[in-house]
Amino acid sequence: MIKRNKKRGQVSAFIIFAIFIVGIIVILFIYFKPNLETEKVNPDALPIYNYVNDCLKETGEKAVFYIGQTGGYFIKPNLSTDNNIAYYYDKGENHMPSKESIERELSLYMDNMLFFCVEGFNNFPDFNVSQKEIITKAKINEGKVKFDVTYPISVSKGGKTYSFEKFSTEVPVRLDVIYNVLGKIMQEQMVNPDICITCLDDIATENDMYIDMYNPDEETVIFIIKDDNSKIKSESYKFIFANRY
Repeated sequence: MIKRNKKRGQVSAFIIFAIFIVGIIVILFIYFKPNLETEKVNPDALPIYNYVNDCLKETGEKAVFYIGQTGGYFIKPNLSTDNNIAYYYDKGENHMPSKESIERELSLYMDNMLFFCVEGFNNFPDFNVSQKEIITKAKINEGKVKFDVTYPISVSKGGKTYSFEKFSTEVPVRLDVIYNVLGKIMQEQMVNPDICITCLDDIATENDMYIDMYNPDEETVIFIIKDDNSKIKSESYKFIFANRY
């Protein structure tokens, strides 16, 4: 009996040690993962790779800013004001877009506008660069918006050719919280056709944001959600939408 218990103790100790080693490996992998793709890029092609990453960051910020100005759209919706602000509420009907729809609009912005940032790589006359279609998957995560971009690029220099295609960037804007705020505003709006100022104040306070309003005409109210906790180029983030009564 004593020997059997001793063996069990040895086995348990071995399992604990194995779990400890695996844990260390996982931590190291997570820590060094952001640098893995960069390490795979040949130094000769690194200027192009870094340039695309810089453009990705810039275009991602512009995408998040732009959809904030339109109510979550890159392509103007049919139901919108003259200033291209989407109507979420239209005389009793709820037209608030889904989170997945806003993610698609963010993806479309990157797909269409990243090309203009890289400018055909004209700043790199020593490189011969060919590029293919840009395909983006944007995701509204907790406290940030992530862009995973497939952008196949082939770089030639000095008789050698290098290729890469996977890029990603994150914009630290609380679009997830803002979307929840939008949902609460619309829930209240559908229950009460009138604007409940106290309700808006409560929603804003609960989420550490500000909600402002103004009337461009007799039927329309423009709502502006301002988040001082989210900034793009040192400016507090704003999300704007319209309701028509």
